Amino acid sequence: MTTFISFLIVLGILIFIHELGHFAVAKACGVGVEKFSLGFGPKLIGVRRGETEYRISALPLGGYVKMVGEAPGEEITEELRAKSFTHKPVWKKAAIVAAGPVMNLVLAIALLPVIFMIGIQVPLYLEKPAQAGYVVPGDAASKAGIRNGDIINTVNGKAIKTWEELLGALTMSPGKTLEVGFLRDGQRLNASLVPETSEKTGAGYGGLYPPMEPVIGDISPGFPAKEAGLKPGDRIISVNGTPIVHWAELEVAIHKSGDKKTFVIRRGAEELSLVITPRYSEEAKAYLVGISRQEDQVLRRYGLIESIDKGVSSGIDMTSKLFVVIKGLVLGEYSLKTLGGPIMIAQVAGKAAESGLVDILSLVAFLSLQLGIINLFPIPVLDGGHIVFFSIEAVKGSPLSEKFMTVAQQVGIALLVALMVLVTYNDLFRIFG
Repeated sequence: MTTFISFLIVLGILIFIHELGHFAVAKACGVGVEKFSLGFGPKLIGVRRGETEYRISALPLGGYVKMVGEAPGEEITEELRAKSFTHKPVWKKAAIVAAGPVMNLVLAIALLPVIFMIGIQVPLYLEKPAQAGYVVPGDAASKAGIRNGDIINTVNGKAIKTWEELLGALTMSPGKTLEVGFLRDGQRLNASLVPETSEKTGAGYGGLYPPMEPVIGDISPGFPAKEAGLKPGDRIISVNGTPIVHWAELEVAIHKSGDKKTFVIRRGAEELSLVITPRYSEEAKAYLVGISRQEDQVLRRYGLIESIDKGVSSGIDMTSKLFVVIKGLVLGEYSLKTLGGPIMIAQVAGKAAESGLVDILSLVAFLSLQLGIINLFPIPVLDGGHIVFFSIEAVKGSPLSEKFMTVAQQVGIALLVALMVLVTYNDLFRIFG
């Protein structure tokens, strides 16, 4: 229920802001607005104020503003002609259409500095040198010859000072060869590393982790670890006699089978031995005992000026990554399987709600930025497509033919329906396999 409510809240904010842009500029340009709807389909509730009916409709995946004389060829009385969208100057029509995505961009720009002023929890390892605490056998880093303890300091000639910078380089380079420089016992070495592509996200994955002690941070109720008596703060020393020095080694030992396992732990000054039987999770597609790692984090808060600077930098970074992903999808560098739809958004919104206000605001800012940019693409049905049509109208001095507009809209709708089918299939595939 939390996931569903969070999904509705996040989507409702994005839709409301978008349609509010259309509505406000339409009113400012003297266009009559008949309906302002959050959602499509049958009306659930509604109230009329003046000429406008404000309503919430049954299907929450969007919204619309119905303006007087909006449809080409719509019959308009002489009395309503002055309020007709179609009869307004081209620049006003373009401004009304552009206002929706622009409002989404404004929301993102406004939220990002607020997020940095409230404060963000930053894992301490992200700010530390990119030292490999554990290299997964057989994965990308291992194939490149990187070992535990190596410190990555360059990628494609660019200096790498922290784990955050290294993860950024790996994430944005799935399947691409990266020339990596690193230090081993004071000696400078180089290697070619090809990040693998994550099946879940499509991002690059290097197969190496920062140093992570196997110390338990949280115990999930109803799982074997709770029943066996494990507690937060326990340090795992071994599993079935195999020493555990890194959290990734612990995950490997747990995830691979549902056999009974003997855990040796250190709790304070004493050592304890516990027998735990992992339980298979359909969602994770692995055996789990219900523990999470104790992660050292620090709350970073920033002043107004620095928050604005970081907000702008963050917005630019998200925008550039969005275009990198879009380019990769078009050129076939990224798989279409990486695209997510409403179900994925709902899942992410649910997790963000559990994490707190900052995560919810971050999700809203991220999605609002994407929505604003993508809606400006010159594709029929999207706002950007309408702006292109109005630009052509301004050049030729008359509107495009109704037949052309109808065909273009049908093509645009077909593309959007195909995309919705694809992303929904991807979402279901991630859940059910």
